[in-house]
Amino acid sequence: MKILFSLLLLLSGAAGAQVPDEKSPAYASKSPVPSYCALTKDLGRFYMYANGGFNADWYVGYNNAWIIRLPPLASGVYARAYIGAKIGRAKIMSWPLSWDKTVIPGKIYLAISQEPGFSSDNMYFLVDSSDLPLEPLPNDSLDGIDSAQWFWTEIPLSKISAEKPNYLAAWSSSRYFISGSSAPIIAAAPSDDKEENVWLNRAIKGNPPSGEGVLETPISGIKPALAIKLVPRNDYKVIIKGFQAELDADRILVSFSAIGEDLRAVWLELSYDKFDWQKVSRLMFRAPYFFSFGREELSKDMFYLRAAAVDGLENSGYSKEIIIPAAPASEGAGQ
Repeated sequence: MKILFSLLLLLSGAAGAQVPDEKSPAYASKSPVPSYCALTKDLGRFYMYANGGFNADWYVGYNNAWIIRLPPLASGVYARAYIGAKIGRAKIMSWPLSWDKTVIPGKIYLAISQEPGFSSDNMYFLVDSSDLPLEPLPNDSLDGIDSAQWFWTEIPLSKISAEKPNYLAAWSSSRYFISGSSAPIIAAAPSDDKEENVWLNRAIKGNPPSGEGVLETPISGIKPALAIKLVPRNDYKVIIKGFQAELDADRILVSFSAIGEDLRAVWLELSYDKFDWQKVSRLMFRAPYFFSFGREELSKDMFYLRAAAVDGLENSGYSKEIIIPAAPASEGAGQ
């Protein structure tokens, strides 16, 4: 039993927050795992602010950019690189002035640079507010409430330096995101690290933080949930099974199962020609996977619908498409 426990500890260490070398368990293991680099080795410590309760005004905003400095990273043995953030608590429109449940619109961006300054050349779209978990309301129920989630965007491996520090920044281009009452909240972790490696820039106006004084306000004792993820070569697959749609005069109900290694999100896509696909649902983060549309929410013309999913190694999979006819159908359609 002790031998088995030691082996499990060894394998679990392969997915730590630091990038290993070629002789580490991450490479000795037959199962590839991503490597993470953040300002805390334990990514499970990013539980503060973004899940609920006191938010400390830790919002990702039009006037609020979070900046961290990560160490140099050797990424040459990896196949792909991603930068990401753990974010939650998106707000709905007009609360508390009305009951409009539309999510306040906005896009969140990340940037990476080897200097404490960022430009459009090193910025990347991360996530739209409509895909973020919503903040609960005290006197109402909302569809889409969940704990904060990690979101990732791919970058070229060449953007990561093995000789210089790697600075990350997170902000929004949305003019609505100007306070914790209207903007999404980034997760945070408590830390005893005394190194100055976190800053808040309140001088931006929807653009990447740059220019003199970009490292405006040092933050100590708490670290924002920003990280780099490095993914090794792998042949893992994501499979969608049992994809079906039940149609009636008013609604379309979709259900399916998704199989893969550490699935992190699933969604639905629509197409008119089976070549150009657009996402038409919010992200779903855990099974069982059901989603319903009002007929008026989608096209009245005939279209194709499919399910998609992505795993922790950033492999995507898609179901076979099904046809949604122009006229309401009385019976379900599926594969």
